Parts: sequence; structure tokens; C-alpha cells
Amino acid sequence: MENTARMESSAPPCQMDELLSELRSVKRHPEGFRGIHLHFSLLEREHKQPYHRRSIATAFNKLIHSKSGQLYWTSHFDLVFICKDCSISEMDTAIIGARRAVEDSPLIKEYIAAGRDDDLCDWYDLTEEMDRFLKMVEGLKNLVPKDQAPTPSLKSMITNLNQRLINVDTAQDAKPTETTIPLYDPLATKNTTAPMGPIQLDQLERNLVNMEIFQMLANQTAYVIVGDSPPQPIFVEHYISVNMIKKRLLPTYDMLADKWLFQRLTRTFDKKLLQTLPQTSLIQGQVVSININVETVFTPEFDKFIPQFREKSTQPLILEMSLFDVISDLQKYYEARAKLTQLGCRISLDAMDVESLAILDRELLAVDFLKINWKPHYKKLLGGPKQKKITDAIAAQGNMRIILCHCDTESALKFGKAVGIHMYQGFLIDRKFG
Repeated sequence: MENTARMESSAPPCQMDELLSELRSVKRHPEGFRGIHLHFSLLEREHKQPYHRRSIATAFNKLIHSKSGQLYWTSHFDLVFICKDCSISEMDTAIIGARRAVEDSPLIKEYIAAGRDDDLCDWYDLTEEMDRFLKMVEGLKNLVPKDQAPTPSLKSMITNLNQRLINVDTAQDAKPTETTIPLYDPLATKNTTAPMGPIQLDQLERNLVNMEIFQMLANQTAYVIVGDSPPQPIFVEHYISVNMIKKRLLPTYDMLADKWLFQRLTRTFDKKLLQTLPQTSLIQGQVVSININVETVFTPEFDKFIPQFREKSTQPLILEMSLFDVISDLQKYYEARAKLTQLGCRISLDAMDVESLAILDRELLAVDFLKINWKPHYKKLLGGPKQKKITDAIAAQGNMRIILCHCDTESALKFGKAVGIHMYQGFLIDRKFG
């Protein structure tokens, strides 16, 4: 399928007529075609610049060249993409790349934090959903942004004003009309807490240096739950409670507002945990995991901690590293992994999204476990086309290699069992089995 002008990432908007023309051809033989609709019209004006358009489109270039992909922009910055014989994981990779181009958008961050990032993209199997897809495209065609609407003439303005005056008495009796224009449900809750800045971070780190943190240590057990068999504890995660730190030392600030400042703060947490954990009562024979940054592996505090820990436990130590930290410097991670392998430690990749399982190569990173953060919107994936993709990805990674954490509701446990997860962690798991 030829695609010339539509391949150009800086192409002008309002391409729905071109898409509708193409769909007339696709409709005759829709087998193998998929479509997605990315709701980038929600973005702030500063994130709808031409270079954003080019960066977003670049994420789809591979599929454009290899999977007959075609990309279309609306006049209000939504994006519609169609392709043939493309796997869901390949499209997921492109979508992640497109979102990365606007990852600084506060709105994108809010949707992700609220577990609603799936709302930003609609999927269509054109073999079965061509009519619904066409209806959506027609709606986008008719949606004209306010800043691009033509300026009305004085005569039409007077006519419209007279019409409004005539209708004012009957407006309350009017029934709402059905529309095909997408209506987006904005996030109502806004964070009014001031973000932690460099000054607050410096003050907090100074306070932590000489502070005893035994009361701020917390732990949580991970269990294997398979069928009706009794749950079996696998390891106990020991960590510094961010909520306790916030409540005691920084109650009026949002410690998580800036990911880079919080990442630096976690390095201080690492050092305090490494100093404190050997002084606690660890159970012999119990497998222990701790959260740690890649850089911390090369510190004197870590080198001192390892022999102290081995005096307390004969079991391998599991080190949990965030995906964000690992991919920030892969070379440093590989060096850390080599050192940890010699020490007999295990590695768990933390803070992952369930849909990233299909594109992440666990063996390439040589990690032992993958920890998925439970999000409420995951339950919407059950019964849909994504469930099989997730189930297959979990089986490919290894059912006993995946841990579903932050399980605070029965929905989390139900989701995990439906997709083949065997290991769980969270407050609900503690209440039920702890």
C-alpha cells in the first residue's frame, strides 16, 4: 500500500478526508487491519507544537515502512493510525514512543498517575469494528477547533444573536442531542500540595543523615498463590516507608512531584536502609528483598552491608531496582549486575506496567523477577483482546517470575489469577494470609 504524503511527519492537519478515502478501499478487504485513535487533542497548547507532531509521527515510522502503516492527523491534534498484519506488541511499542514525545505534559502525567492512561488510546480491529471506526472518523472530521473556526460575519452574528433571544424561553425544555464528537472526562481531582523542591530535598536529606529510622522501616511478604493450594510465603521485602517519612518530616510537600528529585532522595534511603537493616531481627532462612538504586551497588555502604547481611541470613538477597533507574543508564546497570552475580544476589525489576511485559526482554536484562504495579484500570483488560496478549506475555516470561504488587483489592487478585500470575504482594494479601 503506497503512502507518500501521509508518511511525512510534518504534514498539515485535517487529514480525515484522506483517511475516509483510504478506508473505502480497506473496507473491501479489512482482514488483518488494526486502527488506533490517540487523544492528543487533550494536550496543552505548548505540547502541540510542530516538533511534537514530528516526534510523535517518528514513533510510527517503522510500522509505516514494514506494516503498510498510515498516519493521519486531525485539525485538533488527535492522531489516527492504521496498519496491516501488525502485532499488538508492535503497536504498543509505537504508542509508548509517541507518548514519550510528550511525556513532559502535566496532563499525560495526571492520566498515568490516575491509572487512566488507557483512556488516551482507543483500539479497533477493523475486521470486526469497521463501522464503529468509520463513525469515529466521521466525528473527528466534523470536530473543528475553536482557534481554527472561521470568523463569522457581522450579519451572521446578528442573526445568531436574534435566534438565541428567540430560543431563550424554550431552552430549558430542549432535549440533549446525540453527538459523535468525542467527549473527554477530565480528571476532577487536582493535586494542591506544593511539590518538593531542591531546598526541601536538601533539608530532608540533612535530617535523615543522623536520624534513627527503625520506626520508619516497614516490610511486606510476597506469596505464591496457585489455585486452591494454601498460599506460601516466598520472600519479605524490607523498605523505608515514604508515607511515614512524609508525615514526620515533610507533611506539607509532595515528595513524588519531581521524579528526578525523588530518585536522588531514594539514594539517601538506600544508605539508611543498608545501615539499619543488619541491626534488626531477621529470621534465619527467610528470603529478604530490599529496594536499591543501581548507583548504590558501587558505594562503600553496600560493600559493608553484604557481609553484615550474610551473618544474619544464608538465603540469597533480592535487590529490587526500578525500571526507570535501570534504563536511565544501561551500561551502569550491566556493571552492577556483574557485581551482584558474583555476590550471589538476585535482581527484581520493579515498578513495571503489565502491558510492557510483551516488549521487555527479561533474559537480555538478566533479571530474576518482574514486579508489576497493580492499577485499577487493569480489570478493564479482562475479557478483551488484550487479555490473551498479557496472558501469553506472562507465560513467555515465566509464571513464577512475575509478581503483582500493590494488591489492595480483590480485583487485583482476580486479575492476576485470570492472566496466570502466581506471586502476589500487597495490603490485601497481608490481611488475607499474613
